[in-house]
Amino acid sequence: MKSTSRRMKRCRARQAELPRSDGGQSMLASAKSLVGLITAFFMGGLYAHTVWAADSMTGGAAPASAVERTHLLGDWGGSRSQLAAHGIIFDFQATQFYQGVVDGSAGTNDWQYGVKGDYFLTVIGEKAGLWKGLVINVHAETHAGDDVNTLTGFSPGNAAMLYPNLNNDTTAITQAMAIQMVDEQWGLVAGKINAFDLVDMIYHTGRGVDGFMNASLVMPFSLAATVPASLAAAGALKFKGKEVQGALVAYDPNNCATTFCVDPLFGDGAAVAGLWKFYTGIGDDGARSGYVSFGGTWSGKEYTVVDRQSLAFVPGEGLSLAETQERWSIFSVVDQPLWTDSSDSNRALSFKGMYTITDGESTPIKWTATAALEVSSPIRGRDQDAFSVGYFHNELSGGFKNTVGPLVSVAATVANRTPTRIAIEDTDGFEAYYKAQLTPWFALTGDVQVITATLSTEDTKLVTGFRGKLTF
Repeated sequence: MKSTSRRMKRCRARQAELPRSDGGQSMLASAKSLVGLITAFFMGGLYAHTVWAADSMTGGAAPASAVERTHLLGDWGGSRSQLAAHGIIFDFQATQFYQGVVDGSAGTNDWQYGVKGDYFLTVIGEKAGLWKGLVINVHAETHAGDDVNTLTGFSPGNAAMLYPNLNNDTTAITQAMAIQMVDEQWGLVAGKINAFDLVDMIYHTGRGVDGFMNASLVMPFSLAATVPASLAAAGALKFKGKEVQGALVAYDPNNCATTFCVDPLFGDGAAVAGLWKFYTGIGDDGARSGYVSFGGTWSGKEYTVVDRQSLAFVPGEGLSLAETQERWSIFSVVDQPLWTDSSDSNRALSFKGMYTITDGESTPIKWTATAALEVSSPIRGRDQDAFSVGYFHNELSGGFKNTVGPLVSVAATVANRTPTRIAIEDTDGFEAYYKAQLTPWFALTGDVQVITATLSTEDTKLVTGFRGKLTF
């Protein structure tokens, strides 16, 4: 009897050690694990493998084939779907870049390799046992390796690698925000917001890991003068279906991509941004609906005026720009479907243009303009492929040209020991890419950019490269 009792106790202990595929306690433990793994890509892969193995032992469904699954690591033996059913959506993305300036630069044929890691956690409040209408989104990013941004002047050739910190291998949480829907159309938003994520949510620009790579084509470029990379913000969003139709937010004008955004919060004043989309009525409500959008930003922070009249000689410091003022910008985005294949709605052609104008005194850029043609499914039967061509122009302010040009010329004259005149010039550029969606979880993009030089002594740059995006 004692032997039988000991065997029963050991059996119960083993059963207690076995993982379960359902139940509230299991879901809670998985959720805590996911939060802890948000900045650890490889640990996330190990966790997924472990969950899959455990679930298989307890009768979990077999994983889909490698070419059919939407994620490289599959459904984690059913755990990914179970988490989603409980309002927890967790995704890893790793995007690799291999780019080089093949003509027009001192760094010609100096190819750069870098990796961008994105880790997303989304919590749907009602499904997660919180309350209806709540959505929490956390986005952490890793920058590792090198990029071509230092070689392409005023038009960074790799927008994705601008985050979370320039030229530094860094991992940081660049977004942690909550949206509370008031009704089907209106929601309140607050938290730390990633500017690229916000622009992508509204205008579907791809954040540089999809779509165009050059920063001038990823977002209305001069907005960077008043909208930091990550910002502490609160405001309201207006939705039309699943699309953001309008927004009004107040935010701290200081960048907090790698900090907690609270030290000091609004220490340099406040800023406001707003926009509204006017739909054209062509196409269904959604990502391909045609619209014309207008918006603006204003920042109460005091910025240095870049103008020769603002130059002053400060004893012990030398030349300094003494005058300051607030900043503003006005922008418009146009997205218009031009053609859709009547026999295959995945095949379509659309036009997108982005236009901005700034105060032009406290910022180097006076106005910008872009025009792009975007083709989805350019080859029949390849529904997820995309091909696009785009042009951009960045008009620099007269004050910036007239101030910085002579200063650069003096520096070059001293360095070269011969009179050297360098003019600051406006920037024009062209980009074309083809994205081949080889599997649902892997896309390979070939990209070419032509970018005119900001300094008159430099040549037009030709940048080519590849982008490989893995979804885990």
